[in-house]
Amino acid sequence: MKKTVKYILGLVALVSVAGCTDKFEEYNTNPYEPSTLPLAGFIPGMIEAMSSPVEEFCQRNNVMWGQYGGYFTAPSSWAGKSGWGIFNIDDSSVGFTTKNLYETLYPNWFSVKRLTEGEGFIYQLSQVMRVYSMTIVASTQGPLPYTQVADGVFYVPYDSEEVAWHAMFDDLDAAIAELQNAAMSSSSPLDSSTDRVYGGSAAKWLKFANTLKLRMAIRISSADAAFAKQKAEEAVAAGVMTAVEDSAYDAYHLNGYYQNGTGSYHELAANACIVSYMNGYEDPRRAKYFTPMSDGSYLGLRMGNASITKDNFAGYESTVSGLIFNNLPSAPMPLMYAAEAAFLRAEGALKGWAMGATAEELYNEGIRLSFAQWGASGADEYLANETLKPANHSGDNSVTNKSTCTIKWSDSDSDEKKLEKIITQKWIANFPMGLEAWCDFRRTGYPYIFPPKDNRSTYGVDSERGMRRIRFGKDEYDNNSANVRAAISLLSNGSDSDNTELWWALKGKVKKY
Repeated sequence: MKKTVKYILGLVALVSVAGCTDKFEEYNTNPYEPSTLPLAGFIPGMIEAMSSPVEEFCQRNNVMWGQYGGYFTAPSSWAGKSGWGIFNIDDSSVGFTTKNLYETLYPNWFSVKRLTEGEGFIYQLSQVMRVYSMTIVASTQGPLPYTQVADGVFYVPYDSEEVAWHAMFDDLDAAIAELQNAAMSSSSPLDSSTDRVYGGSAAKWLKFANTLKLRMAIRISSADAAFAKQKAEEAVAAGVMTAVEDSAYDAYHLNGYYQNGTGSYHELAANACIVSYMNGYEDPRRAKYFTPMSDGSYLGLRMGNASITKDNFAGYESTVSGLIFNNLPSAPMPLMYAAEAAFLRAEGALKGWAMGATAEELYNEGIRLSFAQWGASGADEYLANETLKPANHSGDNSVTNKSTCTIKWSDSDSDEKKLEKIITQKWIANFPMGLEAWCDFRRTGYPYIFPPKDNRSTYGVDSERGMRRIRFGKDEYDNNSANVRAAISLLSNGSDSDNTELWWALKGKVKKY
């Protein structure tokens, strides 16, 4: 029997995790059933799981593996213990993302599920947030506890990647059906006090959910082509993001990129890879992404210099470009852009899927949406340029850029060259969402990501191919030992290694330029 829940709306005093995970119990006396909040009050915690606005969570969930997508450079020895940039991550650091996501998302999700008995708008919206968060885990480590997570317990058996991805699609489809009903009736039990992303708009969340579905379909398209095509076409037909105002941000009062790059930290610089591409393209968005040098130019820092530590990293801030977020301490944390939806559709159209327009039209639209989103002028001139190519990195630890990818679309290009154009421009447009960049690189080999200066991997990670996944964390081994060891057998090579290929990236390869 459906349980009736009376929502108590208004300002909700929700305590957000504002520091290390060792304060988790302090903020949640009973973390799996914090039943004192009104139902809508559990939404902000789940939004926080998606965006990681707090300094340490942004550092571990966005920045560290965002280096592998060519967006950021951070100290190779972060606080003297973690060599992310040099492919040598210590055992105590690898599991932070999974641990943080499970401990931030699930206490809220468990409570919503229990109080709603798994029905209604807020429950289904929480399912969208759960799927978004768990795609992060699935895209970093691979197998994960998903279908058997219930009743306040997430230390359960792991699903294989294929099972988990299909289950996430099922949950997302059910959520989309509920959001469609809410959007049609223009009803929502949320407002801006609890929904920091869309202020309670069911119609906007519906577009978000469909775009997430499209992103997921493209992610697994090399591993499960027929299923991916079906899901992508469903998403586009149901309505994905098409306008700048559809883009999703967490309008929290903190920006984790700012906290990492300024103040007493100074631990974050622009990666030489993306700066070099944008320099070569003379991209007007540079002024929106990066802080300029004294002469007005832009210069990134190459990832993976083993001699850089947190103590001396601050010395680079005056000689390389930082992130523009350095000047925006309260900037909303990005979750998904409308421009990404256009590029996802462009790739789908290139595959021959029904995406509502041609690959060229959607490619051009993605670039225009990105320029509009960042308030940059000159999109038409940029799209018409057929000569500019990515530049080399000529600063500290120089790199020759192997890519010769130009901007203007050409019907005479091969499909492979068209794919490189789509992924390259999607990569530029998606800044600073490093996971998507790293996923596309692993899946397609594009764009050409500069290898680290120093490769200190003890797991056989190839410098050009880069890190392929993040190992299971110490917390999982300590608290879910039998299940995590069983999960290792589900990996493509049966090895909990940084060079193990994930299911959806197994066919990905570094392109021979």
